[in-house]
Amino acid sequence: MSSNNGNKAEGAARSRGFTLPPVKEDGGDWLRQFSDCLNQRAPEESAFATPNEIYRVLPTMRLRAFGGRSRSGAGATLIVAPLAAQDASMADLMRGHSLVEVLRAAGNGPVYLTDWKSATTDMRACSIDSYLSDLNVAIDDLGGDVDVVGLCQGGWLALIHAARFPGKIRRLVLAGTPVDVSVRPSSMTRYVASLPSGKIRDLDASVTGVVAGSDVLTALGAGHGHDRAAIETLQRNPASFTDRDMRAISTYESWCRRGMDLPALTCQQMLTWLFRENRLAQGTFEALGQIIDLKRVRIPIFVLCGKFDDVTPKEQALSVLSLVGTGKGRVRSLVATCGHFALFVGAGTLTREWSVIASWLGSPASLGKKASAPLSLVAK
Repeated sequence: MSSNNGNKAEGAARSRGFTLPPVKEDGGDWLRQFSDCLNQRAPEESAFATPNEIYRVLPTMRLRAFGGRSRSGAGATLIVAPLAAQDASMADLMRGHSLVEVLRAAGNGPVYLTDWKSATTDMRACSIDSYLSDLNVAIDDLGGDVDVVGLCQGGWLALIHAARFPGKIRRLVLAGTPVDVSVRPSSMTRYVASLPSGKIRDLDASVTGVVAGSDVLTALGAGHGHDRAAIETLQRNPASFTDRDMRAISTYESWCRRGMDLPALTCQQMLTWLFRENRLAQGTFEALGQIIDLKRVRIPIFVLCGKFDDVTPKEQALSVLSLVGTGKGRVRSLVATCGHFALFVGAGTLTREWSVIASWLGSPASLGKKASAPLSLVAK
C-alpha cells in the first residue's frame, strides 16, 4: 500500500471519532438478552473467524497461517499473541472484531499467528527462553524477514527477540505492551507489589507446575463478565442493539471464559523480572544467554496504546521509544480512546488506529532511510 493511501487512512482516523453512549442500568430488553448470552456455555476449544491452517507445531505453540502461505516469507506479517490468560483467538474473534481481518484486507501479504498452547504438566520446565526459542524458529521458518505485531505480553517477547536477533524482524508493532513499568503504576505492578517474594519464588514448586489462566486474569484486573465492560471493550452501541451485537458479546464472553494456563516457571519469571525488577527497561534482562540491550533494536517501530488502559498505561507502552536505538524519524505512535482489551478487539480501534498501522506496514517509506515526520495521533 502506498504512503499516499497511508496519509488518507491517517486523515480518516483523525476525522472519525467513536463515542460510546452511556449504558442505562434500566434492565431493558438488550440487558436481558445480554444476560442470556452470558449463560451460554463457552466452547472448550478456541475458534477462529477466518479460515486458517496450522503451518507449524512447536513445543509451546501452533503457528497458524491465514489466507495462504509465503515460501520466502516476503510480505508476511506475524501476530504474536499474549502468552497467558486467554487464547490467541482474540486476534480473530469475528468479522468486525478481527485484527487478522484488518491486516489481510490491507493486502500486505499472508498473516500468521502464534497460537500458544495452554500449559500442561509436561510443560512445567518451560521458561521465557522456551517461548523465545519457539518464536525464533517460527520467524526463521517464515523467511527471517517479517513484520511482527506484538499484542500485550506478545509485544515484549517480540521486542526481546528483536534485540536478541537483530535483522530478523523487518518492522515491529507493539500494542498495549508494557516496557518500563516504573513510569506509572498499573493493575499488574500493584498486584505484583502485593505478593510476598516467597510466594512468587515458590510458584514452580507446585505439584502441577502450572498457573491457572484465571489467576493471571485476577492480576490483570480485567472487568470480564460485566455488561458494561464487554460493551465498552467491543465498542458496540447499546442504543441500537441487533442480533449481530448480541453474537459479538456472546463470542467475546466465550473467549473470556476460555482461560489459558501458563507454566509456573514462566509466570514466576514474568512477575519477577518484568513487573517487579523491571529488568527489560533497566538493561539487565537475560535471554538465551545474552543480556538484552534494547539499543540494538533499530528497526521501524509503531506503538499503539490506550488512553484508559490500566493493564498497560500509555506511559509504560510509550516508554519503549526512548529505550530502543531506532531513530525518531522511524517511529510512530497512536493513543486510542479505550482500555486494554479494546486495543485488540474494539470495532472502533480496529477501524481507525489499526487501519493506519496496516497502511504503515504496507508502505515502503516506513523502511526507507528518509522517513516522513513522526506521527503522533491522540484521539480525544
